Amino acid sequence: MTIINKRNLFFLISVWLLSTLLPAQNVTISTPHTQLLLSAPNGGTPKQLYYGSRTSDADIRSICETARGRNAYPVYGMGYPCETTLSVRHADGNLTLQMAVAGVKETRLTEENATLTVIELKDKVYPFFVNICYKAWQDADVIETWTEIRHEEKKPVQLQQFASAYLPVRRGNVWLAHLSGAWANEGQLCQEALQPGMKVIKNTDGVRNSQSAHAEVMF
Repeated sequence: MTIINKRNLFFLISVWLLSTLLPAQNVTISTPHTQLLLSAPNGGTPKQLYYGSRTSDADIRSICETARGRNAYPVYGMGYPCETTLSVRHADGNLTLQMAVAGVKETRLTEENATLTVIELKDKVYPFFVNICYKAWQDADVIETWTEIRHEEKKPVQLQQFASAYLPVRRGNVWLAHLSGAWANEGQLCQEALQPGMKVIKNTDGVRNSQSAHAEVMF
């Protein structure tokens, strides 16, 4: 019969529990009057926790501790029921993606008066990588976002669907504003309530994208 000291047993249990927890990293992206908060645990899923007016450090801690958040860049293939941002066909024909946080980098761009934050994602199985980039301009209250996609698979990978960004919007009295028009009637402001479902604003003019629909929207 083996006898285990209670103190040693508690130590073993504690070590096991700690080893299963992902080290959380909360990312704060700020302009003079706005703030974007994200959760980016190493090996986990990046989530958007808050976007709105700039708030206090105490409120940031409270949000990070209590908010469940929404996937910051949902991908196709592992049971995500809503619209996804990225869908690919791997070199072996598989359609599945499992993107996890591999790191977070922040760079101060002094000459541009901006801060660049990059959340690096890597697929859990394939050598497939996505960088979610956020550029916070300190003189314009603008957060610019885009994605960088690359892979190191042995054969070509087909991008079937890819979005520059994903912005979850809380349900409520949300209005969408955008510009549209026709020849000699360009730049007409359209405002409408944001309803459940999908709103598509499309322009096929190539480099001449100001005559019909503009690609910019405001909520």
